[in-house]
Amino acid sequence: MKTKLLILLILFVKLLNSQTIVNYETFANLRGIKVLSTQTIDSVPNIGKCGLRVKFIDYNDSLVKIYDAILGKNEFISFSSTRTILGSLKGFSVMTVPIKIRTKNEDGFVTAQADLKNVGLYFPIKVKEIKRVWIDNSTSNHKISFGFLIAPMVEVLSDKNTNNYFNNADVSYSAMMLSTSFGCTYTYKSITLAAVMGMDNGLDEASKNWVNDRKWWFGLGFGIDTKFFGF
Repeated sequence: MKTKLLILLILFVKLLNSQTIVNYETFANLRGIKVLSTQTIDSVPNIGKCGLRVKFIDYNDSLVKIYDAILGKNEFISFSSTRTILGSLKGFSVMTVPIKIRTKNEDGFVTAQADLKNVGLYFPIKVKEIKRVWIDNSTSNHKISFGFLIAPMVEVLSDKNTNNYFNNADVSYSAMMLSTSFGCTYTYKSITLAAVMGMDNGLDEASKNWVNDRKWWFGLGFGIDTKFFGF
């Protein structure tokens, strides 16, 4: 057991000390890397211009490598990664869909709704993240994802929106429902914008008679990544 640990330690030390400088063409075509650090350098060897040094692990041959990028004032380098299913679900968000446009009703009208009644959780199933690093080593993070949103909601029911289910114009009550939808999102830092398509589902007999029960709608959503709250 001790021998195996010693071998692993030697390999790890070898990995950290096996550094190779790569050119732009090599770096641009690499797949399967992990960036360890980036730093601004005063000059690039043999060129004398300001640049950005990228230190990364190349998993193709298990070596730590260095790429010196020559960048102008407003230029950057970017790294991207893609996660699916289990790897992407850990990045869920709190989201609401304040604007809903519903399909035509029985009278032939397209209706719209704007409120904040359905705040729920958005679970991505595929995520592509892009990180940009500028010459001063500042960064920005962009994320595109596809996933589903589950949100509880409350709707006030009466004869007006249940096709006279209660048979009493004076009766109304707040029914609990479940809104489910699919969406495509764009996230900058911790703020998310989404294009969403879904339906609202009644959970009891009265809400199943709601005129919009299980009918498709399209909407715009807004969310906040849970990392914004520190978890």
